[in-house]
Amino acid sequence: MSRILTGSTSVRKEKRDRVNSLIAKYNFRPNAMARALTETRTKLLGMVMTDTGNPYYNSVYSACSNEAYQRGYVTMLMNTFSRPEMEISALTKLVEQRADAIILCGGRVDLQEQDPAFTRLLETTLETTPVIVGSRSCHERVYGVAVDHEGSVDLAFDYLAALGHRHFGFFYTGSEFYGTQLKLSRFRQNMARLGLPVREEWLIPVKSYDCPSGWEGIDRLLSLPELPTALLGMNDMVTAGMLQGLLAHGVRVPEDISLMGFDDTFITNITSPQLTAVDYDYGEYARLLVDTALGAIEGRDMPTNQLVPLSLSIKKSCAPPPHAWRKRA
Repeated sequence: MSRILTGSTSVRKEKRDRVNSLIAKYNFRPNAMARALTETRTKLLGMVMTDTGNPYYNSVYSACSNEAYQRGYVTMLMNTFSRPEMEISALTKLVEQRADAIILCGGRVDLQEQDPAFTRLLETTLETTPVIVGSRSCHERVYGVAVDHEGSVDLAFDYLAALGHRHFGFFYTGSEFYGTQLKLSRFRQNMARLGLPVREEWLIPVKSYDCPSGWEGIDRLLSLPELPTALLGMNDMVTAGMLQGLLAHGVRVPEDISLMGFDDTFITNITSPQLTAVDYDYGEYARLLVDTALGAIEGRDMPTNQLVPLSLSIKKSCAPPPHAWRKRA
């Protein structure tokens, strides 16, 4: 029966017809674990996420799960909560479960300086299982599908500069990660391109990628004698916290300060005003990740690094700068 179910050509037509008739009659369904013992592939994609409570990672996972289903695969999600020991456990467990490939998003893969312990973990995993990262490739045998961090900053600056802004601030976090470093570097490059001085006091590090961090950063910003007219937030959660902080202090958005973030998750639609953000096409992001995973499984020649397409989701939080705004009254 197994040869018939797997499509073997060595089975006579008469026997195949009899077995198929019995399968249809008794509504037979093969046991997945039994099939896994005899088939090369499990049709399982492992997904390791650093924080599924973050809307960005949730959006990536949801899109990947849907794409994988359309391609005949199921996904197994492992959340590491940014803890290295849980990252080790997740990768080990997915190898034990015989995942055909593992998609890894966030965590130590995003470090500017690679952790030797993480490199050893990757190499152990790669002995049996292809690894694709939602990041730039961090190893010669790992495929990367990354957000275009530099392009996203360019897109934000082009839009805000076209509105007339010349006084920019940026709330950032995760200085140890390469994405943050690229955004900060590109921020400075865009300021130079526009012939504008960088006001270091308007580059504000915040504690984390969440709303309270954005609000706390606003408290520090508003203690300064002068303020920017446009602010960039590291992600939607930080930007939403910045919005809450500004409104709580009586600063109008966008009449006094324009506000823009990165990711364009559902968060941008539930704030008031809704937040303008650089958007990553999550459907295309998922397609690239899953297609790269399947290509690695099948031994196809896949690009080592690919970038996710960008667009600007214009909503209600940006406007031309006020003529006389530099400090709240």
